[in-house]
Amino acid sequence: MSLFEDYKPRKTTDPKNTVPTDLVIRPAMPDDTDQLAKIAYDRDGGEISQIKNRFKHEIAKRDSTDDRLLLVAESNARIVGFARVKWFKPSSSAPDNICPEGWYLTGVIVAKEYRRRGIASALTRARLDWIAERAGKAYYFANAQNEVSIELHEQFGFVELTRDFVYPDVTFQGGEGILFIIDLA
Repeated sequence: MSLFEDYKPRKTTDPKNTVPTDLVIRPAMPDDTDQLAKIAYDRDGGEISQIKNRFKHEIAKRDSTDDRLLLVAESNARIVGFARVKWFKPSSSAPDNICPEGWYLTGVIVAKEYRRRGIASALTRARLDWIAERAGKAYYFANAQNEVSIELHEQFGFVELTRDFVYPDVTFQGGEGILFIIDLA
């Protein structure tokens, strides 16, 4: 099982590549937990009850803090993808090459049968719009091998900032990380 979608540049003439006409992007709600957990499980595996509990906690925490956002993409009354935003502030004891303080796009996952249809782009646009109401720039990082994610974010204007950085509890299995930035002003 690969964490990254195979890189295949989009053929815009393929009708399978069109965004579902009923696509809705909205904040995650407690009732979305089971569907979110299924999408995450299908991609990453793990223990489904633990995944559900993490989503329950994440959704509940959103109501008590303003440092994160979990959006869902819904089509045909079904969750078909989700994406996160999180505020990051390094600790005072962090190394010099720690990621800068700011808003980070921290992941987008689309159900396999809905990939390559513009859903990740819609989720990314919604997240950037949300951040733009709060800040003038945003960050995201990716494994250098994740060409699909890099191409997606470059289309929005993200540019490479550095490859010499650390973000707590993140490693880049089989590759190096790239930190990207976008000016939203």
